[in-house]
Amino acid sequence: MSVVSGIGRRTHLAAVGAPPRILDPQIDDELEELEEVSRGLEAHTLSGNTRKAYDKAWRSFESFCETHSLEPLPAHPESVRWYVAWMSTQVDEWGSPRFATATIRQYLAGVASRHVRDGYLDPTGHRAVADLVRGLAKLRAVRPKRKRPLLRDDVVRIIAAMDHDAYPDGVSAARDAAALWLGFAGAMRRSEAASLRLKSLELHPQDGIHVRVGASKADQAGELPDVVVLPFGSTPSTCAPCAVHRWIRLVGVAGIDDARARRRETMRQLYAYDLDVHVCGVEGAAGLISSADLASGAPLLRATYRNRKDARIHGDGISGDALHTMLARRMSEAGMDPSAYGFHSLRAGHVTQARRNGATTEEIMRAGRWSRAETVDVYDREFNPAARNSVMRLGL
Repeated sequence: MSVVSGIGRRTHLAAVGAPPRILDPQIDDELEELEEVSRGLEAHTLSGNTRKAYDKAWRSFESFCETHSLEPLPAHPESVRWYVAWMSTQVDEWGSPRFATATIRQYLAGVASRHVRDGYLDPTGHRAVADLVRGLAKLRAVRPKRKRPLLRDDVVRIIAAMDHDAYPDGVSAARDAAALWLGFAGAMRRSEAASLRLKSLELHPQDGIHVRVGASKADQAGELPDVVVLPFGSTPSTCAPCAVHRWIRLVGVAGIDDARARRRETMRQLYAYDLDVHVCGVEGAAGLISSADLASGAPLLRATYRNRKDARIHGDGISGDALHTMLARRMSEAGMDPSAYGFHSLRAGHVTQARRNGATTEEIMRAGRWSRAETVDVYDREFNPAARNSVMRLGL
């Protein structure tokens, strides 16, 4: 145990009052049921990803305290300050800070969450801790590096470079094309696209496809509209519904039990692939899929396996990280440098392209489910500086 000013010894500065005393033992069973209900409700206060991040943060803090003989729960604010100082000194193999300031704040949020959950006051809220983090943020103040946007023609170029009509490469090409349009036309985050289910989609005769995203990273309470529209494209090469129809048709073929029959039907579908023909049911024509194909709760974007002779579509969904990696690989295949881009480039590209085509802030906020206009304006200032800029009215 640390002996500096008694810091590190288990203290009760954070303890709250004891649980209420039960006066009537006959209602014990009812209270136990209520406790189970309350625990169930607590499980929904944070998203799954946030809980994982907080658990990781707590394990890190526990490890630090164990190494330095400090008490992690309840922790003294001075212990937390030392933890922040330690994180600020850690570097990776290239000499860059291992913990960004935003990451440090996230780790402190994990420490705070654990304390509050166990009935203690939050030691990270102490003025000494807040001042330390604020000072670190000023010391490291740099312009944030945002992913560059991918515009419509970029997306078309990337998709055109894929081997759509070849077996087995065409299977993953169909999936990746659908994923790219979800990111660009749907302005979806990679986590949102990866979590979609077949039943999240609804075919619409006028609009194209309605996609119900559900609670998102910025709207965990589900208070914002969550329906995304994938409109029919003016040409088949820019039609997001066409890409989705082609992929879901292959997903349906993957359900054929007989391997030879499945491979034969998959090849038939791929060899008929034509980017110049609508297959989405636009203007009342028959589409490749129907509403019956969307009744399942199975993942929409699935992992694929392929070798030289065979291709399989797994039942498991693809991860958000895999979508990020996929985009980098597809950009390289299209002769583009992926170093400044990520899957978020599709969401940023939606904003930039829409603004250049005259979309209002309100329209963009609705499409991307943003709650603050300032967030949309960031993309303008970064990648479309001529928009709404008086310099364009100087008559030069």
